[in-house]
Amino acid sequence: MRSSFLLPALLTLTTAFAQPTVDQSCAPTAGSSYTFVLADMLNLSGQGAGQVWDASGAFITGNDVVDFVALGSSVAGASFPTADVVQTSAGNETFIDVASDGLYVIGSYNPNLPITSVYTNVYKYLQFPCTLGTTWTDTYGGSFTFSGITYVQTGSGTYEATGYGSLQLPWGTLDNVLRIDGTETYTESGNGNSYVFTSIFSYYYKPGVGLYVARNIDASAELNGAPQGTQQLFLFMDQNSIGIKERSAMTLGLEAFPNPAQDQLTLLFTAEGSLSLDVMDAEGRVVMRRSLERSGAGLFREQLDVSGLSAGLYTALVSGADGQLGMTRFLVQR
Repeated sequence: MRSSFLLPALLTLTTAFAQPTVDQSCAPTAGSSYTFVLADMLNLSGQGAGQVWDASGAFITGNDVVDFVALGSSVAGASFPTADVVQTSAGNETFIDVASDGLYVIGSYNPNLPITSVYTNVYKYLQFPCTLGTTWTDTYGGSFTFSGITYVQTGSGTYEATGYGSLQLPWGTLDNVLRIDGTETYTESGNGNSYVFTSIFSYYYKPGVGLYVARNIDASAELNGAPQGTQQLFLFMDQNSIGIKERSAMTLGLEAFPNPAQDQLTLLFTAEGSLSLDVMDAEGRVVMRRSLERSGAGLFREQLDVSGLSAGLYTALVSGADGQLGMTRFLVQR
């Protein structure tokens, strides 16, 4: 993409925002918190472009909270020094590596037993970039020890981005949502027993939100071949979750390249007038701030020197005096 070819560049950017791309902007960051509403599983059919998934009539059964904390704030962080962020829910911790090609689970901690599970073959649960038609497969494995007995964990999954469009929820509609369908099989073996958990699911991601905005799952479990029950539910973000309201109303197109970056980063955006730019690190600290002035319609660019930033995930937020907002995330590599 070159600045001298404004029209092709603008058309490319417009197309990208018409078809959502899940990228580093969907990576979780420490300090984020999301409240999910739990409901009965729904039949949300529809694949391809321009879908409308109607979940407005979901029968609500409860709620759950998912938090993301820094590694140093976790209980079992010492066992996972390479983790970039930790997902916590009801005391359980999941350790996540944020990479340029996706998100990986490298292990977990359960305080109730307690057990610490370390994945020697990490679990890739989200591909970057991901857009309509993207597919990937993954196998993963690890182990944990409980009461002196080692249990071996293995898993495999297939995933495909099958549609994009609008997701209608009881509290309103989210546009620019990408749907990812998948199947997974997870097995624990040890002490002469074998536990198998099988799931079929759909995730709904919105660029700029650090976690899926909704999930539909149909799962079952077996112990030594005997059925142990099923799990069928639909869950979606509460409208008051951090950032979801603001991001559902964003109107400013914003992209960053190259991504990952090393020394120089270029931001592309389509807003005009008096703007402000903030760059924040994974802890939410502002590491760069400047005022921008743009006049006339078109595609604008802002060059950033990121050579002084440490390796990691960063968020760029451009805001206008008229309420326009745009956000993108980028990685700095060293």
